[in-house]
Amino acid sequence: MAKNVKRSSGGPANGKKFEPKLVHSSTSTANLGVNMSNDKKRSLDDLTNGEKSKTNEAQDSVNAGTNNAKQLKKPKIDLERVRARADQSFDLGVTTEYTVIPIRNPKPDEFFRCMADEKYSMNAHILSLKTENEWYLIDPDILPQIQLESQLRVMTLYVCVTMNYSPFVTCIPQADEMGKINPWHQSGHITMEEAKQCWVRRQADKANGGYVITKAMNAKLPDPKWPTMTLSEIIDRAFDKYYIYDFQDPVLQRLRGEKMS
Repeated sequence: MAKNVKRSSGGPANGKKFEPKLVHSSTSTANLGVNMSNDKKRSLDDLTNGEKSKTNEAQDSVNAGTNNAKQLKKPKIDLERVRARADQSFDLGVTTEYTVIPIRNPKPDEFFRCMADEKYSMNAHILSLKTENEWYLIDPDILPQIQLESQLRVMTLYVCVTMNYSPFVTCIPQADEMGKINPWHQSGHITMEEAKQCWVRRQADKANGGYVITKAMNAKLPDPKWPTMTLSEIIDRAFDKYYIYDFQDPVLQRLRGEKMS
């Protein structure tokens, strides 16, 4: 009996040991309930915010559509506003750089202008091949080796512009060492001086050995849009494939009979 009583007397002690655990478990359960409540509340808040966001997006879309409708409304056409005027021009604030600038003579059926600025003309040693209708710029270092070439001349390089604002470079020979100049060449220089003042056409007058100059009937034609490139840039672009700086250049080899054309 005593042993049973003693054994039962230890029961309360064991119960005290379990009591904190029961309390802790109850607290954890309560916290879990609070957390679940908070999660549910956050989910409801997120859902509410999402609905508000969709509502705002829908309203923005409606507003955008209304604004576009206002912008796309066609105004009544005012003929005076849309009428094209001859003196109307627009400065786009851009510069134009030409990737190809030909070397050629003015065509007999085109009006052209020549740049009057002295900075846009120069004299240079040019090798002219009439058969190929080509002009080559010769580097001074090889001049002593080809100075006897009959097709090598000192020429003036002029920068010209057509009515569609396309630039080109034309080469006209100067007088020779004796001061003599071919009438055609002299007539060509005169044509360029006229082209510095107004729009002109140049046509051959074979009977008199020169050119006939035709000036544009409309003296009020506007000046052309001159290239914004410098003379150095223009010459470099025009003679890109027509610059001879080596005595063994294929063009010179053909002239010496060292190479087939």
